[in-house]
Amino acid sequence: MAERRVQVTSRLGLHARAAANLVRVASQFKSCLTLERLDGNAEADAKSILSILTLAASRGTDLRIIASGADEQEALDAVVALFSRDFDEFQKEDSRHISRAISELRCKGLGVSDGVELGRVLRFQEGTREVYRAEIAEADLERERRRFRAAVRLSRRQLEAIKDRAEKEFGRGHAYIFDAHLLFLQDAKLTRDVEDFIVKERSNAEWAAKVVGDGLLSMYTQINDEYLRERGSDIEDVIQRLLANLTGEGPKYPNLLEDAVIVSTDLLPSTIAELNLNHVKAIATDAGGWTSHMAIIARGLGLTAVVGLRDFYHRTRTGDRVIVDAQRGEVILHPASETVAEHQFTTHGPTAAPAGVVEHGPVKTLDGVEISLRANVELPTEFQAVHDFGACGVGLFRSEFLLSRPGLMSSEQRQYEAYRSLAEAAGEYGAVVRLFDVGGEVGIEVKDRERNPALGLRAVRFNLHNKEVMRTQVRAILRAAAAGNLSLVIPMVADVADVRMSKRVIDEEIERLKTENVEFSAVRIGVMIEVPSAVLTAERIAREVDFFELGTNDLVQYTLAVDRGNDKVSEWFRTLHPAVLYGIDRTLNAAKGANIPIIVCGEMASTPAYAVLLAGMGAVDLSMIPAMIPRVRAVLSQIKAHEAREIATKCLDVATANEVEELVRDEFKAHWPQLFPPNALPR
Repeated sequence: MAERRVQVTSRLGLHARAAANLVRVASQFKSCLTLERLDGNAEADAKSILSILTLAASRGTDLRIIASGADEQEALDAVVALFSRDFDEFQKEDSRHISRAISELRCKGLGVSDGVELGRVLRFQEGTREVYRAEIAEADLERERRRFRAAVRLSRRQLEAIKDRAEKEFGRGHAYIFDAHLLFLQDAKLTRDVEDFIVKERSNAEWAAKVVGDGLLSMYTQINDEYLRERGSDIEDVIQRLLANLTGEGPKYPNLLEDAVIVSTDLLPSTIAELNLNHVKAIATDAGGWTSHMAIIARGLGLTAVVGLRDFYHRTRTGDRVIVDAQRGEVILHPASETVAEHQFTTHGPTAAPAGVVEHGPVKTLDGVEISLRANVELPTEFQAVHDFGACGVGLFRSEFLLSRPGLMSSEQRQYEAYRSLAEAAGEYGAVVRLFDVGGEVGIEVKDRERNPALGLRAVRFNLHNKEVMRTQVRAILRAAAAGNLSLVIPMVADVADVRMSKRVIDEEIERLKTENVEFSAVRIGVMIEVPSAVLTAERIAREVDFFELGTNDLVQYTLAVDRGNDKVSEWFRTLHPAVLYGIDRTLNAAKGANIPIIVCGEMASTPAYAVLLAGMGAVDLSMIPAMIPRVRAVLSQIKAHEAREIATKCLDVATANEVEELVRDEFKAHWPQLFPPNALPR
């Protein structure tokens, strides 16, 4: 046996990267290698990264290295040499990375919901949602161990692919952490302990992994060094990945601290529905654009948000301090004290009610045109905002939060209760419920992945392909309509055939409810006009339905073939493109010709300048983010509709999006300079 004393002199201590290098060196030798803290608080196996990390050896920690075996002296010399080289972290390339890791990091994105917030990162990764214990029969224990090993192998393949991509796109300095994650998965302290738990406790693999993982994480909460304590999120990432591969369920959300800043690659509606948003200060996501689903939700809830940050998620750890500045479209990780002092932070929270008296009912233009302003809502937490912001009911209720993972729909009763609450919140003006718009950006967890989900089995196609899902939702809506004013809208119809097939299902459920003597009420049936084929056949579709909903976000996306959630093509997403304006104009005229109402919804209705243009085109029913209603109301009450009509007519004669935007800027400045400062007009 041989031993030597060393001191940790590395600036960041024995953190994940240093521990990974130590495991690699120690594993080259046959001898056992043990690390002991001289203060007697802990010891570790030098060939186990998880064991090493529990030493909590920060800079200045004194350790004893003990080697025992055939090559003990060589092993001891190699490990001591690694300590003297500060774990090989100060090579030229790597030292630059470490300097960046502890210094301020600024990332540019797109600010999509106003505000400037300071908080602590809470990373969200699609992982497990709920883990339950199940008792495994003696005869099945070996199969359960094999299932766990398969999840480990799959997790390794995933991490290797992520590491390779990170190295290619961002350099070795940004990919090192995945080396540590891969070592976690081959560490006996994790894998052996999980398998032992399965056998001894006759437990399912999910529960065993959770118990072992929780035990490891609990050790980290006791570490005094803040930097090392926060590295517990690396273990959490690996455990969450393992559980995700074992169960296929969604993430299990930790308790949210008061200053939580949600950082994720992207967020789904079902994810947001499960959060206590009162404890969320801001959101920062790698994906997204101005009209992405995440951006719409953030604005609707009044949450500061920056999207389109590309690789920000992988640069963060839970607990990191961060500034989210939506005004500048920037996030600042590890902000210096002087940087914090430079910012003026907002204090508003999610769905905060406006100050002062709020007007209710339709708004009138100066020349007497009455325009209804309705609310787009998505979550029950937004229902109160319908009243708080003076909405004329709910123009569009996106029902996807009722989709439950992994692949199961909410029961008819639960849906009924949600729609009944919606009807109560909407009041006399009523609410329009959109049938599940599964696919594209939302609800992708309930169906198979597709190569091109935006053009695949989504919305009305998904519903008609899965009629039991559609029937359950239709029944719940019809039953809830007996307690309030509800309408139903069919999403993304392409032609009259889609409408007729959907109405046939609705009629069948009406007959079933009658036969069963279940209380219900008939509802108005409308369609979403949001794809070019629906625009081109709008006159025919109008004869089949009670009303239109014009979805401007998807109309722009499908007309221009531009993914609205892809920041790389955001400059091609032009709301005022002549083709888009033509589609809107034709749809409005088709509704007028059939004498049916039409609600225009989406970000176009939520933007005051565009709302004026819509009013000029003849739209008298707009649905928008609740928080935007007072602002749109204030603008529409100070314009004359006939002047807006003259401007809209000119826009319809212009050839390019640039020319339309320039025309709008010039005309609005000439007519209403007090209403539209330069930053409120299209750029």
